Amino acid sequence: MLTTLRKTGWASALTHTLSYLAALPTATSLFSSPASASDASPSWASSIESELGPLLAPSAQILLPSSPDFPTYNERWSETGRPTYAVIITVTNENDVSAAVKYANKHDIPFLATTGAHGTWHGLDKLQNGMAIYMRGINHFDLSLDGKSVTFGGGVRGTDVVNNLWAVGKQTVSGACTCVSVAGPALGGGHGFLQGQYGLLADQIIGARAVLADGEVVVATEDENADLLWALKGAGHNFGIVTEFQYRVYDAVKPDWAYEFLFFSGDKVEELYEVHNEMMEYQPAEAVQWSVWRMDPEVDPVNPIISLFVFHNGGMEALVEYTEKLHNVGPYHSFSGITPYVNLSRVAGFDLDGAVCQHLNSVSVFPADVEKFDIPAMRAWFNEFSNMLSEEPALQGSFCLVEGYSTQAVRAIPQESTAFPHRNKNLLLAPLITHSVLGNKTLDDIAFAWGERQRNVIYPDASTRHSYVNYAAGSETVEQLYGYVNFWRVEKLKALKEKYDPKGRFGWFAPIIRDSELEDEL
Repeated sequence: MLTTLRKTGWASALTHTLSYLAALPTATSLFSSPASASDASPSWASSIESELGPLLAPSAQILLPSSPDFPTYNERWSETGRPTYAVIITVTNENDVSAAVKYANKHDIPFLATTGAHGTWHGLDKLQNGMAIYMRGINHFDLSLDGKSVTFGGGVRGTDVVNNLWAVGKQTVSGACTCVSVAGPALGGGHGFLQGQYGLLADQIIGARAVLADGEVVVATEDENADLLWALKGAGHNFGIVTEFQYRVYDAVKPDWAYEFLFFSGDKVEELYEVHNEMMEYQPAEAVQWSVWRMDPEVDPVNPIISLFVFHNGGMEALVEYTEKLHNVGPYHSFSGITPYVNLSRVAGFDLDGAVCQHLNSVSVFPADVEKFDIPAMRAWFNEFSNMLSEEPALQGSFCLVEGYSTQAVRAIPQESTAFPHRNKNLLLAPLITHSVLGNKTLDDIAFAWGERQRNVIYPDASTRHSYVNYAAGSETVEQLYGYVNFWRVEKLKALKEKYDPKGRFGWFAPIIRDSELEDEL
């Protein structure tokens, strides 16, 4: 069995590209009263230790709000839509998860599995006085004898997978942000730097073990519960708690990546994204091209700037040739270098120590998946973002994501083979609206309205809009998240939901069934 590696001491000189987030003020009461359950203890609280405790592993914990460790395990990346918990169960194996779910069902306690706690769905806060099943303790990691797959626990994070595989000359697709779990993104499809070469995170899943809504454990493979495996690959949050994955891995035959960061002023929007549209026609499977819109007062105290980075797994010469047209647009600054894949997220500022992985107080994300840039819409979006920053100083830490992954391996997989519906989309566009004034519903509503307004500028026709479920804000329709095309995918998912979770226990994040309030079904 592989062991988790300690973090390297290598400090990226590039983290400053997103360092504006580090300046966000923090709240001293960040995890006090809003983070815990109501003062009135539920009826089962006095007996949970004696009833559930003997069924759990010795290393598992039952944490009530009075526990000194409760605030630590109750932390979330964003305070937006925060659920409240009357108890947190820190599980260490599959049996713990099963026992916790059965106990929750017996006592009518709503429950939610959590690892990285990065979900920003407005609707998670419908879960009140519930049970959190904290998954980080299920972190086993075993490479197969033939070196073609790995079996790992449902609580591992991206950093665990990247570092453990790298130590044995392997790699696989995981999320760009290594502080995020692997299970969460994979169950919603999952984008990553290697997807152009190998497909989405979900495409790496060979099989899974999951605890269903009744607490029973099932195996999902192509030969056993194949319909559940299909659903887990894109809509998995609705179907169970995955305790273990069998996952494809690959030899790291080209360990080094060339990178370049280019910085543009806002007057370059039209020319820059016209060029990006052209570059998508020949973007190699080994390349990733992102940009981030953000404030940088040292460069422009009034208007946002555009930070663009290109990662290329084909060497510096290939990178220089690929980015030539970007240089012709006229960046005001750029720099480049070489790094091994294991450090790629750190270079981007997306590792455990990066600004983006720190708790950002209140965050809402408004994704729209598109095939190419609509240039007038990009200008209108940039202007709307600029207007927001000038009119609402409390939202100055917000930024916009323009994610351009390669899609060759993603598109090579048949559309109908998984629940993920967006394989024909090349770009993921998303305003990320954040502020640090906790408990201010008025400001929360203002932030949400600005985010929706920007998304409507990006893609005005909501009836055909596609939105990546892992970034979802909570206002998206079922079809926007899970697919149109005569709605066959949605209908199939609803039928599977009735089969595997008829009472809607797994309905807090991006639910497929929305015909009634979840509380009425619990």
